[in-house]
This record gives sequence, structure tokens and C-alpha cells, in this order.
Amino acid sequence: MPPEHLLAYDAPAARWLEALPLGNGRLGAMVFGGSRADADVEHRFQLNDSSAWSGSPHSQDREPVFSREEADQILSESRRLIGSGDFAGAAVTLKGLQHRHSQAYLPFADLYLTAAATAANPVAGEWGGGGAPAQPSSDYHRGLDVARALNTNTYLLDGHAVRVEAFISHDPSVLVVSLRTDAPQGLDLALRLDSPLRLLRRSCGEGSLSLELKMPSDAAPAHDGGVVEYSEDDSLSMQGAVAAAWEHDGRPLQGPGGPAGQASGHDDGLAATGVRRADIYLTTETTFAGLARQPRGTAATAAAAARTVVDQARASGREVLLDRHDESHSRLYAAAWVEFDVPVREGGDTGRRLLAANAHPEGPLAADPGLAALLFNYGRYLLISSSRSAPAGSRQGTAWRGVPANLQGIWNAELPAPWSSNYTTNINLQMNYWGAEPTGLAECAEPLFALIEAMQGTGASVAREYYGARGWAVHHNSDLWAYAKPVGHGAHSPEWAYWPMAGLWLVRHLWEHLQFGSTDSSADADTFAPDSFAPDSFARNTAWPAIRGAAEFALDLLVDFPDGSLGTSPSTSPENTFAAADPSTGTRVQGSAARSATMDLTLIGDVFRMLDALACSLGLEDDTVASAAQTALPRLPAPAPGRGGKLREWLDDPEEWEPGHRHVSHLYLAYPGDTPLTPGLEAAVRASMDGRGDEATGWSLAWKILLRARLRQAGKVSDLLRLYFRDMETPRGGQSGGLYPNLFGAHPPFQIDGNLGYVAALAECLVQSHRTVDGLHEIELLPALPSELPAGRAGRLRARPGVDVDLDWRDGLLVQATLAARKPVKVLVRYGRGVREAHLEPGKPAVLTYSAPRSAPTDRIG
Repeated sequence: MPPEHLLAYDAPAARWLEALPLGNGRLGAMVFGGSRADADVEHRFQLNDSSAWSGSPHSQDREPVFSREEADQILSESRRLIGSGDFAGAAVTLKGLQHRHSQAYLPFADLYLTAAATAANPVAGEWGGGGAPAQPSSDYHRGLDVARALNTNTYLLDGHAVRVEAFISHDPSVLVVSLRTDAPQGLDLALRLDSPLRLLRRSCGEGSLSLELKMPSDAAPAHDGGVVEYSEDDSLSMQGAVAAAWEHDGRPLQGPGGPAGQASGHDDGLAATGVRRADIYLTTETTFAGLARQPRGTAATAAAAARTVVDQARASGREVLLDRHDESHSRLYAAAWVEFDVPVREGGDTGRRLLAANAHPEGPLAADPGLAALLFNYGRYLLISSSRSAPAGSRQGTAWRGVPANLQGIWNAELPAPWSSNYTTNINLQMNYWGAEPTGLAECAEPLFALIEAMQGTGASVAREYYGARGWAVHHNSDLWAYAKPVGHGAHSPEWAYWPMAGLWLVRHLWEHLQFGSTDSSADADTFAPDSFAPDSFARNTAWPAIRGAAEFALDLLVDFPDGSLGTSPSTSPENTFAAADPSTGTRVQGSAARSATMDLTLIGDVFRMLDALACSLGLEDDTVASAAQTALPRLPAPAPGRGGKLREWLDDPEEWEPGHRHVSHLYLAYPGDTPLTPGLEAAVRASMDGRGDEATGWSLAWKILLRARLRQAGKVSDLLRLYFRDMETPRGGQSGGLYPNLFGAHPPFQIDGNLGYVAALAECLVQSHRTVDGLHEIELLPALPSELPAGRAGRLRARPGVDVDLDWRDGLLVQATLAARKPVKVLVRYGRGVREAHLEPGKPAVLTYSAPRSAPTDRIG
């Protein structure tokens, strides 16, 4: 396998950030590889279930609950204080509107497989042992083939080869672990399960074992004390189970808990001797019944369901499951690709590869441009592994549309995890899915769409309770239960604890799904445009109600300003603050809420325009909400430059408190938004980016790359990539992003949005399609190619309005592009200053060849 599809290491993982991830959207595992444990080699598989969270739908209903009068009083008073210039007082007042916290994503269980050399003359029926102390040798290897989603670990034990492979099948949802050895007398193997959750029952049968578990009823984030609570009221939490079974060619042994297979203590499990071949099947199950739905069932019913899946997997056998797995994974993984012309690399340790690249004086990609392709492939692999709907019928009686990737995707070993490993909806959840549409993974966004649907229910009650508004509202933290209230326990700054605009941002993903042609819609080539597409079930049944509800809430949130404009107050720009003078003392104070953050106005304007386009295409022009939105739209102030030529972050353009802040929310209009950038507006965005600087967290670096790509600043893209590919083994302090040894992205700590955001960033450097000219999408080729990647190819990158793009470039210049569409469509194709109109027909790709630098194509297209 080429090294751009492989993570490889020559030692076991000593810590979680060295382990390698497997997943199928529901079941996740971090694979550590065999490591010495006394006289044995122990393989740890740290397990997660994407539906295993603390709490229940009741979590949102806990105190405090606000009356309409109480909420109105808090909002009115904060608005009055903002109007009088008392921004510190407004922040204190807004704390009175805070609820508690979202719930936490949980670690679930651990599987331990222990191998030891079989004694020369084992005593029948005794726990295996003997032989020389187990020690992985210099021939040790562990690796993850992301093209196959297959983990492999090989080493010598007592001079004999041992090979352990693992993958997680999508259908059925099972972790499959196989061990093979050429040791003539085989190995002694032991298998056990453990869990950090409350254990209700441990069971062991012939060749099988299971745990029945109870999940916490509440888990506070570390910044709120990190207290984990269990309740005797089963309606307040979920239960679950993990079940495993094995088949082998050895002999069962009596374990420490009783006759063969009968366990009774914490360390009990299964054991066998003389094993040369073993296959292990494991799955998890919970009482989860759907996003925001009350759980159903018990740990016992979950265990029974898990055992049924394991039995089905055993009946199929490893080889059949592996064939199915290869087909299922490759269908998504091969949907898009990039590769760069780089020197052929021999194997080697990926961690040391990253360290060596960072030692190069011109930066990591100057030394090793293949890392750019590896991280692109790895990022797509991580999204496939952490966000997939289950196959039909895999959860009988439930609507299992999947669970979205959280702050850590699907992998977490801590309770509580950093920021509860929740859904942070003021950038992080959205960034997880920015790369889905342009890189052939639109299917992986279905779990996000399911969460947006659930939020419309929970968010409607929050809109009524807090704002007396129609529609639906979500603040900046959410969870499996579609939690929608402002968090903070009355103690945290509104800069991050108060922001009711998440719903308006989330619905852009529904809009982009339509724009990228990811539905079954069809349209006439001459009329297809961003505001004109044929009605289909997704537009009518999914996008329309969500976008209409978001617009309804925005209409009721808007306030009239004295100059006749509309705006928001109180208004925050996610997690950023500004400087102001205290009206009483004149001292410089930090403010967090003011009038009309630019992001608020941009989101509201975007949603109003989306709603109008949908109304026209669906024949709903007379809809009252759509009409009201069209009336309100011209009254929203346009974005404008302010201090130092930078884009204003709030309407009144206060002084920045932290000029280098990691969030760039006011630049949403440039990415992921698609506001046409006039020369003045583009200059303001550039000035804002320059003012913020390059240094940032992992996810912020990804966002900045995307913004610089939209500005066609390839040189600045290179500067940011140099920071993004830093190794986190070098201490830098502060919030400096980079990559951990297993290439997980660092906030720090680990957050998966950095990995997934990078996928979108590289795609945006190669192909852009957000601009329109006279109603036609403009597809721009190589708009921001970094100099470190002068030669390469890309395949099936997706452009709006549903065009697949293949690219081939040399010496930094485009050589050939191929465009293909699934329906008749007319687009503009730009490369440098050359622009050409192209008429695309299904089954008739257009091939463009370029012979002069940044010239028009030499081939006729259309």
C-alpha cells in the first residue's frame, strides 16, 4: 500500500494519542497494538459506541426553567445596558439566562487480548503460562491502512511470527479481531472485557462474554466541576451492553473464576492454549432509540441484541465479513482522491516521519509533500469512520439514521472528556462536515441532518421559553438529546455561553447538500442556478421546514433600531470579546455582548435568501414567513470595513480586546458563506485575516486556510500549512495547533475538526464553485495551489451544481481537467484569467487541456 494511505509505527502505542482509530459510524475502537505486560503481550482495544452519552431528553428540562416574563426581563435589561454603553453590566445580566450544560459523550468499554508463549508441556486444564517472557521484538510493526480501514500488528514472540488484524464491519456492526501465529504449539490466549461505566452484570458462556452497563444520568464538563452522577431513576439515563465471542483452534482453559468459560471476578474472561488461529467478534448496543428520543429497553435487552449480532457475525465468518467490509468502505473512500508527485518512500514510522519533516528549514511539506495527501486521505477516513447511517434494519423498531461526529469524532477514553466531547455548534460541528460534499462523502452528512431535524423539536421549546419566538433556536452546545439551551450555570461569560444562532448556521449544510447536487433533483441546463432547482423530497421535506423554522426565529429575534434598520441585541460574536470604556469610571473593560454581530446579520441574511430560493422552486412564494423574510432582508445592515480597514465584527465597531483571537466568525461571509466579495469587502477580509495573524489552534488553522484559499492567496495557504503540520511532540505552549503522533489534530487537546477541516481546505485550494456569474456557477481550477505541491492529480472532487472534477497539474500549472455531470448543466470554467462556458451532458465528460500558463483551454467543451 502506498505510504499516503498508511499510518505505520514500529512500537506499540504507549498512550491514547499514539493508538490508531477504527470505526463504522456507530462502533469505534482505538487500537494500541501488542505491548509487553509482565510475561505476556497485551492488545488493548478501547471501545466507543456513538450512541453512548450521559443523560436523557429530561436533561434539558432540569432547573432552572424561565417564565416568559423572567426571560424577557433579562433580555430587555441587557439590551438597555448595551444601549447605555454598560457592556460589563450587560454581560452580568445575561448570565441570568443560563441553563446548565449539555451532556457528555462517554467511553464505553475495553477489550483486552493477551498472548503468551505456550509452555513446552502444558498441564491440561490449567491457566496457560510458562515460556520465555513475552517481548515484542525489533520486527515489531503496527499500522492502519486507511484505504481498507484495516489495522495490522505483527511481531515475533519466542522467535515465532504473530499477526493480529482488526477491522470494524459496517453491516453487521462488529469489531473483528484475528490472530494468526506460526508457533508450532500455538499460543496461550486470554480475553476479557472491562468498562469505566457502572457495571450491572458480567456474563460468560461457552466462548462468549458480555457486560451489562448503566450510563450516568448527568456528567458535567470539567469547567463546571466534572461531576458524574448516576440515578436510580432509569428514565434519566441509558443502559447498554458489550458482547464478544471467539473461535479458535486451541483448547479452552479453566479461568480463575471457575470451570471453562464461567467468570466471576473483575479480571475474569476466556482463556485457551495451543492457539494458532483465533477470530474474535464484538459489538455494542445501547437503549438509544433515536436522537432526542426517550431511551427504550434495558441493559439485558441490549445484551441480548448484541449477542444476536455477534452470533450472526460468527455464522458469516471473518473472511466473508472482510470482503463485505472492503466493498463497503472502498465505495466511500474511493469516491474522491488526491495524489502528489513525490519521491517514492520506503516504509518507516509515521511519527518519526512527521518529526523529520518538521526539522526541514523550509517547513514540513517542503520536506515531505506526501504528508498533504496522507492527511487528506486520513481525514476522509475519519469522517467515514465516525459518521455513517446504519444499514436498513440494523436497529429494529428505531430510526437509526446515525449519530453525527462529535468533537472527537467517535473516539473518547475520558469521563468527562474535554468539553464533554459534545457538539459545539459555533464552529466545530459544522467544520466536521465542510469536506463531506466536495470530496464525495455527502452520504456521511445524513447523521448531521438527523440531528438538525431533532433540534427543530427541542429548539422550538427553547425559542418559546427564552425569546417568545416562533421557529427553533439552538445555542452553542448540544448533545445526543439535541440540547438547545444556553449553558453556563449562571457563572460563565456570554462570549461563549450566549449565542442563539446555531440553527441558522446548521441549515447551511442542508442548502449546500442541494447546491452540490447531492439529491436526486434534475433541472434544465439553461435554468439551473443557485436559486433555481427542481423540487425533490429533500428540498421539500428536509431543507424547507428547517430553513423556514430558522427564518421564523430570526424574524422574531430581530429588533428595530432608531435608523430604521433591523439587528440583534444582545449579540455575541462566538467566543470573542471587545474593549470598551466603563460609563461610570471610564476604565477599559472587556465586553462580550453588543449590537448586531456581523455573523448574526450574515447568517440571518443567508437564511432569508435560502428561504426565498426554496419558496420559488417549491411553488411556495405566498408563504407568510418567506414573504416576511423578503421584506426584512433590505433592512439588514450590509457588512462594512471599520477600524484599520478590517471587517467590522460588531455593527458599532468596538476596539478588539484580543486582536489575534482564534475565532474568525465575522468572516463567515467569505467561508463557509458565499457572499460576493466586492474589492472593498475583499480588502476588509484580507485586513482582518492579517490582523488575526496565522498562529492558532488546529481547527482555526483549517478555517484560515479555507479563507486564504477563497482569497486566492496561495502563499498564505503555504504559511498556514507549515503551522498545521507541526508535530505536537515539540512543546510550544498556548493554543498552538499541530498533529499528534497518530496524526489526530490538536486544538490542543485533540479535536477532530482540525482533521476534517483540513480535507475541505485542501479541496478548496484545488477547486472552488461558490461564485456565480449571471446565474451560472463558476468552477475555478487551482485557485490557491500551494507551492509545496507543484505536481499532482485529483479525482472526482465535487463542484456545485453537481459536477465531478478531475485535475492534472505539473510545475504548478494545470495540464488537464475533466468535468462530468449526472444531469445536463451549464457552468463557467475558470483557470487564472481564462473563463469558458461549458455545457455538460450525462455520460459525456468534457476534457480541457491547457498548454500555456493560466490560459484558456485548448479543447472545445460543450
